Amino acid sequence: MTPALTPLRGKRISWTTLLGLLLVPLTVAGLFLWGLWNPSDRLETVTAAVVNEDEPVELDGQLVPLGRVLAAELISGGDSGDAVSAGSAADDARQNFTWVLTSASDARAGLDDGRFATSITIPKEFSAAATSLSAGPGQARKATIEITESDRGRLLDTALSGIVTQTATRVLNQQLGEQFVGGVFVGMSSIHDGVSEAAGGAKELAAGGTQLADGAGELADGTQQLVDGTQQLAGGAGALAGGAGGLAAGAQELSGGVAGVAQGAQGVAGGAGALAAGAQDLSGGVAEIAAGASGLAAGAAELAAGAQDAAAGGQPLAAGTREYVTGVNSIVNGVQAGVGEAVGPLQLLVDAIVAGTVPVPPEEQAKILETLNTVIAEMEKVINDDDPNNQLAAFKRQGEALAAGAEASAAGQQELAAGLAGFSGGVADLANGASQLAGGAATLAGGASELAGGTAALAEGSSALAGGASALAGGAGELSAGANELSAGVTELSAQTPQLADGAGKLAEGATASATGTKTLADGLGDAVAQIPNYTESERQVMAETAVEAVSSEGESGELFNASGVPLFAGIALWAGALAAFLVLSPLWSRTREAARGVFAITLRSALPAVLLGAAQGAIAGIVLPIALRYDFGQAAGFFGLAVLAGIAFSLVVQGLSARFGGFGRFAAFALLVVAFTVGIVSTVPGLLSAVGDASPIGAAFTGFQALAAGVSGAGGAAVLLALWGAGGAALTAWAVARERRA
Repeated sequence: MTPALTPLRGKRISWTTLLGLLLVPLTVAGLFLWGLWNPSDRLETVTAAVVNEDEPVELDGQLVPLGRVLAAELISGGDSGDAVSAGSAADDARQNFTWVLTSASDARAGLDDGRFATSITIPKEFSAAATSLSAGPGQARKATIEITESDRGRLLDTALSGIVTQTATRVLNQQLGEQFVGGVFVGMSSIHDGVSEAAGGAKELAAGGTQLADGAGELADGTQQLVDGTQQLAGGAGALAGGAGGLAAGAQELSGGVAGVAQGAQGVAGGAGALAAGAQDLSGGVAEIAAGASGLAAGAAELAAGAQDAAAGGQPLAAGTREYVTGVNSIVNGVQAGVGEAVGPLQLLVDAIVAGTVPVPPEEQAKILETLNTVIAEMEKVINDDDPNNQLAAFKRQGEALAAGAEASAAGQQELAAGLAGFSGGVADLANGASQLAGGAATLAGGASELAGGTAALAEGSSALAGGASALAGGAGELSAGANELSAGVTELSAQTPQLADGAGKLAEGATASATGTKTLADGLGDAVAQIPNYTESERQVMAETAVEAVSSEGESGELFNASGVPLFAGIALWAGALAAFLVLSPLWSRTREAARGVFAITLRSALPAVLLGAAQGAIAGIVLPIALRYDFGQAAGFFGLAVLAGIAFSLVVQGLSARFGGFGRFAAFALLVVAFTVGIVSTVPGLLSAVGDASPIGAAFTGFQALAAGVSGAGGAAVLLALWGAGGAALTAWAVARERRA
């Protein structure tokens, strides 16, 4: 039979009172869960003010109203754009305060009268500060907002407003950071593409320079052969001039002799035979001279034609070389201009990384900065024409020398063609004179033959011979003059051809050096391309997001109270049930003084109602709460057993405190309730308070309930501690019984 409960003030305990005591833990836990379960789901019940005093700024010709964007993020709860929310406080529009866009005066009045739980003021310079990074590292500054809480707000309103505000500002920071960092990566990809194109052009230029060097080498070899030929031609022309001079002198003497023959026909008759023989020999020799002069004329004509062709080819070569050098200089200047434009953005990126405005992983920062500084140094070498290591500047100077050599070569070829043309004309005159001389000698031979036949015809033949000799003397003089001109022209040509050969050799050396420099430039640009990153659009997006938010958290619920709060609520509820019971019930049996029993028996009799009431309270909580929380069977069974044990232990401890210390004991039990609630809410309480809360019976129950909820070990140890606390409470009751019996 259930023992009767002893009321505190002598009145009988009704069933309604007993039912109320049994339902105290369930009521406390239920109200806690109902009121505090996931308060972020009801953020719309909190009204807050937004004061937007921001003035939009113009960036790259576009109006940027970031204050308006932040206000929209707050009001919409993260649904105003493609924002990415963090935590449950901004996952959708329902989980947000009811933000009211208002003026500063109305916001202050609302905070004073409690209409607004919090107020956010977006200052005038918000957009200017948020976009100041685009003006350079020296102008960069952080944008700030002002948050003011109402003195009439609830305890957790500040924390809730912090969740919503931090989410909105983080989203805005992420959007701005992604845009800036993405623009930097786009610029690096553009630099990569430009340098890659320059490297390809340099490779093609190197191939053309190699071909030019080969052609210039062949030109140098041909020019050297021309030098050797002109020297041989000069020697032959000198010998021809000497022979023609001797021929002219002999013809003059022949003319004088023939005049003497005309005076004495008798002497002529005797030497006519000899004259005929000599004239015949002269005719044969002059015929050979004419044949040689004709061959020489043909060779000179071919040489003149070849020189003319060479001159005609040298001029386009010089023009083409100049055009090639001009084109190469334009390409080099374009490359230097492009590299010069790329140095600025890369330097801005280095400054931004050093200043910390572009966050990068610390372990990668030194490597990234070293790579960027190396690229910038190489680019500055490329655009500095005075740098002795600048291959582009050396390449331009070599190109100018190449063009000058080609133009000098073309001029020398023109002079050579003109000299050969004059030489060809002189040789032609020589051939004509030799032909005339051959005819005159033949005539002389015939006249001499006729002279041998008769003295009468001798005078006439002698006159004709004198005329022919005079003509021979004139032709020989012309032949001598032409041979002298040929000798002078060939000598001058021979003097100029070494310069032509030297110029052609320098041209070949310059072309070879130019090809080598261009190859070196192509290799250097290829190395630069390999060092400059090139990202796709998707890679730039991922890297921008990672650079702006390098670390993200996973697994946080973002909720202030959820299933993890049930252990605290259960412990508080059972302790409150025990405390409420002994605010109504007497801790000792009504017959403690006069009963003829021992202290131990009376203690058991006094503790039995507490044990039954605590077990009933724990059983009710242990059945209802696991069902509401959808625990599995194992968790529910463990929770039920621990709840029954906690209810019994709590009832015995509160009974012992009330029995031994009376009102002070009840006060101590109430103080433990407050301490346990404070320690269970936050971990930042003072160490002494935390130690008291953790060592209390409520702390032991809290540890056990947490272990069951998390599915880890620890519930057994908590059960042992609760049993020890229950025994301690029974010991206090026994102490009170002994004191009461002595009284």
